[in-house]
Amino acid sequence: MATVSEDVATMQFRNAAVIAVALLVALSGCSALGGTQAGEPTNETDTKSVTESNANGSDDADNTSSDVEPTEEDTSTDGGDDTATAAWSPPEEPNRPMEDKREDRIKSVTFVDKVPAESGEGYSNFNLEVVANTSMENVDPPEHGDVEGEPYFFVKINEDEQKIIERTEEVRMTENGTFTIDVRPAGIEEFGAGSLTVEVFLMDEDKDWDDIYASVGTEIQYTPDTSADSSNSTTTDSESTES
Repeated sequence: MATVSEDVATMQFRNAAVIAVALLVALSGCSALGGTQAGEPTNETDTKSVTESNANGSDDADNTSSDVEPTEEDTSTDGGDDTATAAWSPPEEPNRPMEDKREDRIKSVTFVDKVPAESGEGYSNFNLEVVANTSMENVDPPEHGDVEGEPYFFVKINEDEQKIIERTEEVRMTENGTFTIDVRPAGIEEFGAGSLTVEVFLMDEDKDWDDIYASVGTEIQYTPDTSADSSNSTTTDSESTES
């Protein structure tokens, strides 16, 4: 009888042990599951932080690039004044006979961009600045088809010579405008050193004859550039030798 009791007790102990082991396993599983769940928010938080950081980084980059204003390319160039070496040919003559309608339209004629002569006397190059009233809205007869004038300037040297050295294109109409007329030295070299009377004419171009609306003359001491004379002389001598 004692042996049977011992066997029953042993079986009960084994059953209890099995149940205890099963409970431990179950508890371990729950603990493992709980640990994973506890870790997931941390992973999500970390992932979210990285994502937000990258996004913020991109935004910062965009903000930085948008804060920098694009530099406008400077396309302006200054080639300098090449009037002194510009080629010259006789300008187009006004339509003649010219009709004299002179008024007090030219306010002033000033020598500008003057280049002192190498000899120290006078100038070897200059341009003209003209202040004038070029308004010609209703000056031509209706039979010409257009009552508006076509103002332009021409420049001549010395009254006795009557040589036109420059003629502008049609200029804008204004009651008080400032205009610059380039004077190319090649057009006045033939006059040689001395005082030149430079006369500016304000004209209206017509198809039959041009109208004179104003003229003003002023003087300047002109001395050709000696280096240019030497160059021309050398070229002429060279051409003579070759021929």
